Amino acid sequence: MVGVNLIPENVQLAQTRCRRLKGWGIAILLAVAILALPLTIDWVQRVQAAELRTQHDRLQTELATIRTELTALTSQANEALMQLERAQALRSKRAWSAMFALIEKSMPEGTWLISIATDPATPPPGGGHNTVVRDRDTATDKQPAIVVIEAPRRLRVAGYAIDAAQPHEFVTNLKDSKVFTNVTLGLLRSEPVLDGSYFRFELICEW
Repeated sequence: MVGVNLIPENVQLAQTRCRRLKGWGIAILLAVAILALPLTIDWVQRVQAAELRTQHDRLQTELATIRTELTALTSQANEALMQLERAQALRSKRAWSAMFALIEKSMPEGTWLISIATDPATPPPGGGHNTVVRDRDTATDKQPAIVVIEAPRRLRVAGYAIDAAQPHEFVTNLKDSKVFTNVTLGLLRSEPVLDGSYFRFELICEW
C-alpha cells in the first residue's frame, strides 16, 4: 500500500511551527511557574508573618489590660483585707488603747470630750440589753439555749468645741485615718457651759 500525503507543504510547515510554538510556550510557562514558586511562597510567608505580628500585638495589648485589671483587683483585695484586719483589731480588747490614742490624735485644738461609748453598748457581765437568747426545741434537742451578744460596730464620741468648724475638722481627721468605714457628725448645737457658750457635738464612727 502506498500512502500519499495530500496536505500542502506550507500547511505542514505551519502545523510544525504551531506545535513548536506550543511546546515553547508550555516550556516558558513551566519556567515562569518554577521561578515564581519561591516568590509566591515568600509572599505567603510574609503575609502570614504580618498576620502573626498583628495577632501578637493584639495579644500583648490584651495581656497588658488584663495585668492592669489584675493589679487593680489585687489592690482592692489587699485594701479589703486591711479593712477586715482593722475591723477585727477594733473588735478586740487589745485595740482600744490604740483607738483612744487615734481619737486623741485626731482631735483639733479647742475641743474636749465628755464621753465615748460603743453602739450597741458593751453588755455588763451576765448579759445586757443587746443580749439575744435563741431557744431550742427541747423535744428534739437537749442542748442548752444559745446566748448571742451583738458586737459593737459603732462609737459615739461626744464633746464640746470652741468653734463650730472644729467638729467638722475632727470628722475629716478621723476619716483620713482610714480606720473607720464612715464618720458622721450626728449632733452640733450651741450650749451654755460654765462661763460661756460652746458647741456640743456628737460623732458616730462606724467600722
